[in-house]
Amino acid sequence: MTKDNKVVLHNKKGDLRKLVILMNKQNKRFMPPFEPILQAIDLVTTPEELALLLKMGTNLYSYEQALALSGMSNDKFKSVFEVLKQKAFIRTKYSETGEEQYTLNPFIVGWFEGIVTYLIGKSEEKEFARRYMDFFNSLRNRNFFPIRKVMDLMGKYAPVSNQSVGMVRESKNEKGKSKIIIDEKIIPPDSMIYPTSSVNDMIMEYGTKSIIGQFKACMCRQVTRNVDDHCRFKMPDDIACIGFGDQIKTYMQYGYMRQISKEEAFDIIQKARDCGAIHTVFHEKDDTNLPQIALCNCCWDCCGILRSYNMGAVPLRYSCFYMANITDVSKCNGCGLCEKFCPTAAIKVVEKKVELDSRKCIGCGQCVHQCVRSVVELVENKRTSFLPMLKKSEARITTKV
Repeated sequence: MTKDNKVVLHNKKGDLRKLVILMNKQNKRFMPPFEPILQAIDLVTTPEELALLLKMGTNLYSYEQALALSGMSNDKFKSVFEVLKQKAFIRTKYSETGEEQYTLNPFIVGWFEGIVTYLIGKSEEKEFARRYMDFFNSLRNRNFFPIRKVMDLMGKYAPVSNQSVGMVRESKNEKGKSKIIIDEKIIPPDSMIYPTSSVNDMIMEYGTKSIIGQFKACMCRQVTRNVDDHCRFKMPDDIACIGFGDQIKTYMQYGYMRQISKEEAFDIIQKARDCGAIHTVFHEKDDTNLPQIALCNCCWDCCGILRSYNMGAVPLRYSCFYMANITDVSKCNGCGLCEKFCPTAAIKVVEKKVELDSRKCIGCGQCVHQCVRSVVELVENKRTSFLPMLKKSEARITTKV
């Protein structure tokens, strides 16, 4: 709802801000409760739903406990609670005995992925995308000194989330085409799921010991498409994020995800890499020492993390395990594919020869994957990579959406 082209909230702004703060407490990923974020949540939340979420806070409840807390009749609570699960505000967890328990979802990964999928085809879909993208535009508008310096310091030193770059083991054929290596032998012989940087390993483990699912749409690409900013890499619609483990059961229940086999997962990864995807690994509670819960397969033009960096809206921080290395520059024919697909502009072609700025490299492997002449390789280099905010003049994405 708007008045004179300004958004009119139907929830109290203070209550919306409280909800964002609570969601931030569910992992280490801080989402500032700025006006566009409050407006986006307001669009998809009724005062009754918001009141229940604030009552629940960040605690874990059984269904009966949440019902008692609500003060609602059984039928009324069932209706409201079901909608909150559909809108992905409520996350279902499972006890050791298999009992369902409920808690507030974090903003990302959790609520955002669910709400974008929930809204597909609904009347609020485009307006939600506009409000959400206004948030990144507002960050970009703050890209000037000294605010840019403050943002860099917060991004580098604050105890915030630290997603990791997923590594894919590949081999090249005689024509230089990269193909994923599938190795059944890497699966440990117990029921544990182990943290790993290898996309190959996590697919093999979850595909054997647990479940894998794929979202029906890429959330980031869905949002940018809804503000008429289409993918510059023309990423196919059948490439989307992958989720792991019991926490994806709710998404599958509502049709937001479909369960896939490990063979299907490898096919998706192969196709995604060919199209320019960078594989960002998200972990439980944003702790890279805990098992992974999701794998983003997105190009740098659409990915919420990499896009906002390339807009000059935020700095970038990743846990990295590899770094690119130029093996033989004489093999380079200056085709420019490495430069095109590099998410951080770490590699460039100058006078028809490739040059690498290792300070910007996050070790995603796109340069290696795209190069048919084996000019570049990946070498092990475990580190936390921090890239300061780009100045507006350095931004690769300048479209205001």
